[in-house]
Amino acid sequence: MATIGIQPRSTSPRDEARMTLMEHLGELRSRILKVVIMFLLAAVVAWFFHERIFDLLLAPAPSLEGHLNVTTVTEQVITDLKLALYAAFLLTVPVLLYQAWAFVAPSVGEVGRAFSYVLVMLASSLFLAGVAFGYFIVLPIGVDFLLSWDPDRYVAIITPSSYFSFATRFLLAFGTVFELPAATYVGAKLGLIDAPFLRRHRRHALVINTVLAAALTPGQDPFSMILMAVPMVLMYELSIIIARHVNPVSSKDSLEYAPGE
Repeated sequence: MATIGIQPRSTSPRDEARMTLMEHLGELRSRILKVVIMFLLAAVVAWFFHERIFDLLLAPAPSLEGHLNVTTVTEQVITDLKLALYAAFLLTVPVLLYQAWAFVAPSVGEVGRAFSYVLVMLASSLFLAGVAFGYFIVLPIGVDFLLSWDPDRYVAIITPSSYFSFATRFLLAFGTVFELPAATYVGAKLGLIDAPFLRRHRRHALVINTVLAAALTPGQDPFSMILMAVPMVLMYELSIIIARHVNPVSSKDSLEYAPGE
C-alpha cells in the first residue's frame, strides 16, 4: 500500500520569487551560522599564534622596542584575545564575502557561478591587499611620524589598547577602501555604471573620498587623513579602468558625458 504524504518543497537558491520571508530568514541564519563557525575555528587557531600576531602588529613601530605599557591587571590578557579575534576576522573575510554574495545574488538575477567565484576572489584579494598596503607602507610612516612628534615636550606612554586599536582600525580601513574596485566590477558587470559615468563624477568622488578619509582614519591628525585619502583616489582611478573593460560603451555614449567632465 502506498504511503500518502506531503513531500517537502525544495527551493532553489536562485528561485527568488517563490521564497517566502521565513525561507529568506532561514537562509540568512544558515549563512550567518557558517560564518560564525568559521570565525570561531579561526579564532582558536589564531590564539596559538597570539604572540606572533603581537610582534607583527608592533613591528611598524620600532621606537616602542617591542614593549607596551599596561595600566590594568587584565589588559594584557584581553589584548591577546582581541588580537586572536582580529586575525580570525581576516581569515574569515573570504567566507564572509562568499556567503554575503550568495545571499544577495538571486536578487540581481542569474549571474553565473564563474562570476561569483571571480567576484569573491577579487574582493578577498583586494581586502587583503589593502591590509598589506597599510601594514607595509602607510602604517610605519604614520606611526613613526606621530610617535616622533616633538619628543622634547611629550613622552609617549603607549598602552596595548591605544596602539592596537589604532593599528587594527587603520588596517581594516585600508582593506575596506581597497574594496572599491570590486564594487565597481559588480556595478559594471550588471550595467549599472560605466567609465564615462565615473569620470563625470570624479570631482564629487574627491569630496566624498576626503570625507570618508576623515571618518575612517582612527587618528584625528591631518597626516593620517592624507595617508588614507591618497589610496582612495588611486582606487577610484583603478575603478574607472575596470569599468571601461567590464562595461565598455560606444564612442557616442562617451560623448554624452563629455560636457560634465
